Amino acid sequence: MQLADLNTLDPEAASRAFLRCNGSFRWALQMAAARPFASAKAMAESADAIWRALDEADWLEAFAAHPRIGSGEAGKAGGAGGAGRSGEAAWSDDEQAGVAGVPEQTRHRLEEANRDYEARFGYIFIVCATGKSGDEMLALLERRLRHRPGDELRIAAEEQRKITQLRLRKLLEPERDTCMITTHVLDISRGVPAVGITVILELRQSSAWAPIGRGITDENGRVNTLTTEGRLAPGTYRLTFDIGAFHRSQGLTVAFFPEVKITFNVRDPDEHFHLPLLLSPFGYSTYRGA
Repeated sequence: MQLADLNTLDPEAASRAFLRCNGSFRWALQMAAARPFASAKAMAESADAIWRALDEADWLEAFAAHPRIGSGEAGKAGGAGGAGRSGEAAWSDDEQAGVAGVPEQTRHRLEEANRDYEARFGYIFIVCATGKSGDEMLALLERRLRHRPGDELRIAAEEQRKITQLRLRKLLEPERDTCMITTHVLDISRGVPAVGITVILELRQSSAWAPIGRGITDENGRVNTLTTEGRLAPGTYRLTFDIGAFHRSQGLTVAFFPEVKITFNVRDPDEHFHLPLLLSPFGYSTYRGA
């Protein structure tokens, strides 16, 4: 959706669109009423101002629209406007990709900590999960269990604000078939997608590498979130895959290859660059895909 399209939607349709980004009905109604926005930046600033002015009940309503971290319910989420799997539930799947392939022990610890968190604070654990591994989210959850209720509510509201900003950008994103760098990892030793691999995208600047994107392979082994901040620049890029952690999660005590680095050139930034990785415990290959 383009900003001009969002600005011209009728109020009901605009509210439904904003509910995909934040499950508070009052926030969505006020965002719809605040249009037209002169720019995406102006929309983001209004979103923050409206969110911070809401009551605790509105914050809790937004929290309740999320699936629990690590519950496996992300694809079933539909609380924020009921858009279903094609809407915000698909975003939840992408955001929680870091827990998709965690070991059972970690998943059980997440479930237990989630229950403890809800018993202590009265709402589900909210964290901006994009780019975080299952272990990182578990550590955050266990640390935040020690907070005082008032402090934790403010922290959860800030995490929700971050989620909202990411989803607003997704709402205005162009179709993902051009001007993107994406990847897809297949575990060819088992014939299945490789789930839960952390991938870092870097751009070479002079003699140093600057990180510009990060993601975790989803249930299909894909990462489509590495380049979401506007147009690509010509240059030399590098993808780093943390395959050591993945192999250990599959029962390999010591990974022969701890990581894979793929360096490539982008000459025409208007093209789509898809680099699949075919992976086994003792080898890998890559190519430019479509």
